[in-house]
Amino acid sequence: MKARGKSILLSLCCLLLVIAVAGCQNASPSATNETATATDSQDKKVSSDEKSLDEQVFPKDEVVDVKITLDPDDFHDMLDNASAEEYKTASVEYNGIKFDNVAVRTKGNLSLRSVVQMTDSDRYSFKISFDEYVNQNLFGITKINLNNNYSDASYMCEFLTYELAESVGLPTPKYSFVNVYVNDELKGFYLAVEQIGDAYLERNFGNSYGALYKGEMTGQGSDLTWLGDDPSLYTGLVMKSAKSNDDILIDMLNELNNGTDYEKYIDVEESLKYIALNAVTANMDSYLGGNKQNYYLYEDEGVFSILPWDYNMAFGGMGSADVLIDEPTQGALAERPLIAKLLANDEYKAKYHEIVSEMINSFLADDTFQARMDELDTMISSYVKADPSAFYTFEQYEEGIKSVKTFMSNMANNLQQQLDSITPSSGDGSGSGMGGGMGGGGFGGVTQGEQTNTDAQAAQGGFIGGPGGAPGAMGGPTIPEGENGPGGGGMGGALQQKGNTSEAITTGVAILLLLLTAIFVTFYKRKRL
Repeated sequence: MKARGKSILLSLCCLLLVIAVAGCQNASPSATNETATATDSQDKKVSSDEKSLDEQVFPKDEVVDVKITLDPDDFHDMLDNASAEEYKTASVEYNGIKFDNVAVRTKGNLSLRSVVQMTDSDRYSFKISFDEYVNQNLFGITKINLNNNYSDASYMCEFLTYELAESVGLPTPKYSFVNVYVNDELKGFYLAVEQIGDAYLERNFGNSYGALYKGEMTGQGSDLTWLGDDPSLYTGLVMKSAKSNDDILIDMLNELNNGTDYEKYIDVEESLKYIALNAVTANMDSYLGGNKQNYYLYEDEGVFSILPWDYNMAFGGMGSADVLIDEPTQGALAERPLIAKLLANDEYKAKYHEIVSEMINSFLADDTFQARMDELDTMISSYVKADPSAFYTFEQYEEGIKSVKTFMSNMANNLQQQLDSITPSSGDGSGSGMGGGMGGGGFGGVTQGEQTNTDAQAAQGGFIGGPGGAPGAMGGPTIPEGENGPGGGGMGGALQQKGNTSEAITTGVAILLLLLTAIFVTFYKRKRL
């Protein structure tokens, strides 16, 4: 009887074991399906947010209102102490979407210092942070910059450069024209630009957990030259992500400067597009220029991308249009290894030339580019005319548009001749030598003394001493813009719960197997030899 009982018990154990194993096998497809469902749901969320951003926050075919309301004393303190870039609590209505407990502050670098020195203007750029005090976001975005169009009589330079970047597939922040109101009073006509953060990274890279750095002129290493394997030496590469594996950054810089396997650590094609973007628009307020700033580096699974940022000085705003496409630096080419090393590779240089050709023969072709500027002029001219704090008169705005058109037409012809080997595309390695004043294309052909705000000339000074010269009247170090990294909020919505049904099934099966083992050991004993 006892033997029969053991036999029945063993049979029952075997049956339960078969059921348990089957449960494990079924759990795997379930987990896969649930993961796929979660991924699909997240993709739909990103897609839905992006559609809302394009239609309600950053439309390209209309001007939206941004209304900021805050304590008048706080606003006056913000303006009186603009260099402190201190957040103040405000309510914001962005194209009809209302938020309370929003943080607002002044922002900028050269533009901020320049306006601080003006006695007849307080037209600062502003940063809106939706999640500084509470967990909230605007369709996933937590921070938006309201740029004052400093040094751009046409109001279009940054807008057009971002459009050009988009046309060649560069990851580009969202942007649009806005009318900014403070306490129900029109402050000015601005350009809104999404801060590079979690939402931007999720859209363009499918994740936001990589290391994010910003190149700033206040430290060393933003030229990406090799300073050694100590990460603390690279003070010009300011970390904007919550954390980073510094070894990855050092590995990239080491390979760029001392190796040849660039594609192991760098998105080469994207880097070539970035170089071309700044070269064809003669934007020296970038990695190409003497200040080697205004760019981001993002590390995605060990590979770095260089991201476009800050283009109010594009179209020659910091110098002439004499750009050598194979030596497009303001200073020695060797001091910009990302350019020097990539363009020393014949395959990469050929690809770079293709990108330059595509830009000047499509988006920047005379008919296309000038027609686009005319479209924008039709859309924004009435807002420019009504701008109460404009740096320029409306007549200077009109001249600025003509100047940018002329600049780009001449620039495109120059670049095409270089591509066709009619004129040299490189020199002796000393760079394109673009120094000089801040007039030209960026000012829309308006001399500095002709600005509406007469103190602007003194504040802006001019770039002296040739390549890499500092702003003549500014002096001293720049004021870091102080972005607080990608910011919280991520893509918005509730946090996902940890675990899922498949994990529960697997845990239950494991417990059942342990129970069966215990029963087996208890009731079935081997005979001694």
